[in-house]
Amino acid sequence: IMARTLEIAAVLGTNNITELVKDGDILAVSGITGEVVINPTEEQIAEFKAAGEAYAKQKAEWAQLKDAPTVTADGKHFELAANIGTPKDIEGVNDNGAEAVGLYRTEFLYMDSQDFPTEEDQYEAYKAVLEGMNGKPVVVRTMDIGGDKELPYFDLPKEMNPFLGYRALRISISETGNQMFRTQL
Repeated sequence: IMARTLEIAAVLGTNNITELVKDGDILAVSGITGEVVINPTEEQIAEFKAAGEAYAKQKAEWAQLKDAPTVTADGKHFELAANIGTPKDIEGVNDNGAEAVGLYRTEFLYMDSQDFPTEEDQYEAYKAVLEGMNGKPVVVRTMDIGGDKELPYFDLPKEMNPFLGYRALRISISETGNQMFRTQL
């Protein structure tokens, strides 16, 4: 999410890539296809450059549509909303013509901190988002820790399937997470 927001090509789930890549290796990375080539040939570099240029062209075409009305073929308006993880994302929301924040993932406040964010920290972050949206709708999700999102300062139990277990609201209403939830609210 963060790499996409910052427009950094990223590939996840590469398993043993750190065993294959050595100091000084050159990598060609496509965040679109998920392809990673170690020490690419000139031909492969040219292919990656061409793909990057095609993406830039597509992006320029999309930019021309950013202020176009969001209506279906039969004339019904629908809201174009963007998901964000930090107040810094608001610039992209506004630059790309979104009418709302469909989901503000507040867990990034927790993940980007060395300790639980204070009420003041959270207030400032939420205020920045709301002010940045200039009265447009913002949906705020309380922290969704657990699953693939862990905090170094909050111990979660090891589970066979953490995506279905102790996470998000279950943490918030638990004895251990209740104060964190109250502070966030």
